[in-house]
Amino acid sequence: MKKRYFKILLDYGHLGNRNSLEVARYVTAKNCVDALFLGNRMPRVKRKREKTGVIKVIEISYSEYLRGQKNEADHSYLLTYKSRKCS
Repeated sequence: MKKRYFKILLDYGHLGNRNSLEVARYVTAKNCVDALFLGNRMPRVKRKREKTGVIKVIEISYSEYLRGQKNEADHSYLLTYKSRKCS
């Protein structure tokens, strides 16, 4: 089966009451429905009132996917990570 590449626009939360940030994520999936479910299960995605934080799913080419993956690596909101200390 051929891989398909998608750009998913997500509504990210945890920025305060009624505040959000629109972020583009790049994924591979079998079809657009699977890409929608992948996006909805990602951490920090708002899912309260609309039941989904996915704004739009767009099929893209492989070259756009690679550019998007590189941009994701530079996105400051996606890089925040708190490590837990286990004693």
